[in-house]
Amino acid sequence: MNKAVFLDRDGIINNEEGLYYIYRPEDFAFTTGIKTVLKSLRERGYLLIIVTNQGGIAKGLYKREDVDAVHRFMNDELRSEGIVLDEIYICPHHPDVENCLCRKPQTISFEKAIARFNLDTGASWFVGDRETDMQAGKKAGLKTILAEANRDMTFLLDIIG
Repeated sequence: MNKAVFLDRDGIINNEEGLYYIYRPEDFAFTTGIKTVLKSLRERGYLLIIVTNQGGIAKGLYKREDVDAVHRFMNDELRSEGIVLDEIYICPHHPDVENCLCRKPQTISFEKAIARFNLDTGASWFVGDRETDMQAGKKAGLKTILAEANRDMTFLLDIIG
């Protein structure tokens, strides 16, 4: 079985200070230390999986193509430093518009990854910055870390073995 670190995107991977929705590459900025964290986690044998709610799509504030462009930019930046993400799961829904099973705190995205990558949930983690992230991670059987959004993320290396 494999082990993984699941990460929320906004506030954990990228700094969202001053912006509620990040849907343009020019607005995307990595949180301090996250590249070091991702590289170290990969070296420790963890798969790296992002699970992100992008409710602005359902609200009509931006399109899926906009999110895809941000993710291409993010992946290109990470790959240039030798960091590869295994998957990005996106929930495009918002409860004000429609219900779904993929929006955190629901767990369908986690369940898909657990099955696809043959993950040992007891050896895997989810890092998020909201209580709904913690609910989702716990329901999926993962160890969870509630991180303060937009902060230096290197502290994660002291927690995740």
